Amino acid sequence: MKGLIRNSFYAMENSLKISFFIAAFLSVMPCFAKNSSLIPVTISVQIYIFAMSIGTSLHADAAAKWDQFEIALPVPRNGIVKAKYIFYLLLMAAGLCMGSLTAAVSAAAGLPLDYLGLAYGFAHGLTLSAVSIGLMYPVMLKFGTDKNEMVLLLSAFCAVAFTIAAAAVLSPWTNGMNLHHPLTFTVFTLAAILIFAASYLLSVRIHRKKEF
Repeated sequence: MKGLIRNSFYAMENSLKISFFIAAFLSVMPCFAKNSSLIPVTISVQIYIFAMSIGTSLHADAAAKWDQFEIALPVPRNGIVKAKYIFYLLLMAAGLCMGSLTAAVSAAAGLPLDYLGLAYGFAHGLTLSAVSIGLMYPVMLKFGTDKNEMVLLLSAFCAVAFTIAAAAVLSPWTNGMNLHHPLTFTVFTLAAILIFAASYLLSVRIHRKKEF
C-alpha cells in the first residue's frame, strides 16, 4: 500500500509543487493587506487548493494506464481504494501545514489572531475538501477522467451549495444563516465525515465491479 501512496505523489509531483507555491504566496497575503480577517479565509483556500489537485493524479494514472497495472498487484481492490483515500487525507494535511504557516507568519507580522476564527478557517477548509473529494472520486472512478475539470468544478459547486443549504436549514436555531455558529460548525463537520466515509465505501464497490 505504501507503494500505491508513493505513486500518487509521483503522479502529481508537478501539481503539488504548484499547490505549495500558491499556498506559500497566499501565506503572506493577510500581512500585505494588513487585515487579520483574511487569515481564516486564506487558510480555507490553502487547504482546498491541495484537495482540488487530485484530478491531476487521477488523470495521470489513467493516461499511464496505471489503474490497469495496479489491479494486478498483490493488493485487494479495497486496499487500492484505501491507498487513494489515505493519500487524499495526506493532501489535506499538507493544506493544514500551509494554513499553520499562514497563522505563524501573520502572528510574526504583528497581526492579531482570533483563535476561534482560525479554528473555523481550518474546519471550513477541511469540510469543503472532504465533501468535494467525497463527491469527486467515485464519479471519476465510475465514468473516467476525460472531463475531470468539469467534475472538479461541479464537486466544488456542490460542496459550497451544501454548505449554504445546511446553513439555511439550521438558520432558525442559529439566529439566521450563521456559518460560524457552533451548531452549524458541528453539523458541517459530522456531515463531511459521513460523506467522506460513504464515498470510500461506494468507491470500493465501484472498483470491485469495474473492468479496466
